[in-house]
Amino acid sequence: MFSEVRRPLITVAVCSATLLAGALPAVAAPAEPNVHVVSTRFDKLTYQAGDAATVTYKFANSGSVDAVKVVNGSGGNGDPWELEITDWAGVGYDQEGITIPAGQTVSVVLRGIVPGGAANVGRVTIAYGFTAQNGDTDPGDNVGVARASVPGLTGESVGSSYYDKNANHRNDPGEGVEGVEVTLIGLYDIDRRATTHTDRNGDFRFTGLPVGEYEIRVTPPTGWWLTYGGNVGSTEVRADEHPDLVYEVEPQP
Repeated sequence: MFSEVRRPLITVAVCSATLLAGALPAVAAPAEPNVHVVSTRFDKLTYQAGDAATVTYKFANSGSVDAVKVVNGSGGNGDPWELEITDWAGVGYDQEGITIPAGQTVSVVLRGIVPGGAANVGRVTIAYGFTAQNGDTDPGDNVGVARASVPGLTGESVGSSYYDKNANHRNDPGEGVEGVEVTLIGLYDIDRRATTHTDRNGDFRFTGLPVGEYEIRVTPPTGWWLTYGGNVGSTEVRADEHPDLVYEVEPQP
């Protein structure tokens, strides 16, 4: 008798809940802005360590509502060649932020000092992302990156090429391969191209290179090829560091 009374009560409750849920109107999510970085520019192409520099970030908001309290939300990894910001122009992560009206563009100018570490690598960089307090429909385009040259210092690029005859994954005495051609081509604004060949011990060395980034091309002599990877890659020349580039080669079958 007890079970017969409870069964219809449960059914009525479920039906009532279903009717109530169906009667509620759908609640639309609040509209969000769509901020993106249009451009990021240093005010000069070249600097020296210790120089004052400015970087202009141009933002656009293609959303239907204003973007409010836009501030720095990401970026900066501590590299010694990153611009040292002295004035965030209100968009620092703990500052008041800016408003970017819907459909409009706004520019801000950050100010900083070129650090001493920039001279070692031949460049100064900046890379920051920005967020709005009221969200963003596409946060993937909110990062602005720029670089400028810091010329003046020179460095070396050294390395070797060998054939691992005993398969011990080391360059042992007598395994160096002579005659491997190595070419460096300057990237960005480095107007430099240099070519050398490995000596009888399989070693090569470039000196007096402007610091910065280079394309490197490695061409083994006839009858040989690189054991790993392709023959075109990239390398970097720094004033106070000389990493050893190693290229393993083997006879062609």
